[in-house]
Amino acid sequence: MFRLATVNNDDLISLARLLAQAEDYVATYRERIAGLSRATKGIRRSEMFFLYAAIAHLEPKRILESGRARAQSTLVLSSLFPQATIVSIESEANSPDVAVAAARLKNRTNIECLFGDSRLLLPKLLREGDIILIDGPKDFRALKLALRLLRTGKPRAVFVHDLWFGLPARRFVDRYLRRAFLSDNPEFVRRYARLDSSHVPLALSSGHVRRAYGATLACFPAGSENYALLLAKLSLAQGLERVRETMRKILRRPARERAKDD
Repeated sequence: MFRLATVNNDDLISLARLLAQAEDYVATYRERIAGLSRATKGIRRSEMFFLYAAIAHLEPKRILESGRARAQSTLVLSSLFPQATIVSIESEANSPDVAVAAARLKNRTNIECLFGDSRLLLPKLLREGDIILIDGPKDFRALKLALRLLRTGKPRAVFVHDLWFGLPARRFVDRYLRRAFLSDNPEFVRRYARLDSSHVPLALSSGHVRRAYGATLACFPAGSENYALLLAKLSLAQGLERVRETMRKILRRPARERAKDD
């Protein structure tokens, strides 16, 4: 049994609100991340600003992060929301990234680092009013996890990274999750790509801007969608994509190898 989230105007999370109020948050954002180490991999500065501008008005008490890796986004979250507890989950306890992350976070007091499968841990850890950031698992698995969490009615919003424009999981979002909004929105890119180290060619059409901007962060606000139905559609889309991928692999094999199977 799931509960429908109730959202009032003060809690509203939307692209329109973000674009209307984002400029008010730029100075604070720059101040709070000043001096932080950064790498070319991971969630970009503009994407983290997208998250910050979307939820800063909520003053979240707790943020759950899945996919810590070298803790680049973990460090930024800790700085942007100093009064919040950041619970960060990483699946690979033996990864070389663990030592890098530990060194980055050693002086932070508002971060709790866990290891394990976020698909199992996040539903257990989830509390009313949490914000979720999923940067692992990826693609359909990330969407499935996001919808499962939203179905509980507990999180205010779930963010999912790496929903590249044109990929199957992204096409599902664009078709079925109409309340979702993404950091490759052309207007957001036009205004805030400057927060990254490189620019995109903003004179291109909307679709080309989204392709040029690459990896992107999606926001799924709490709502009253039929998440059970969406999960069923997602499983079907995932299954069909597996079939298509298997066929593509078969067709890419040399004719001689395919003849052996026959």
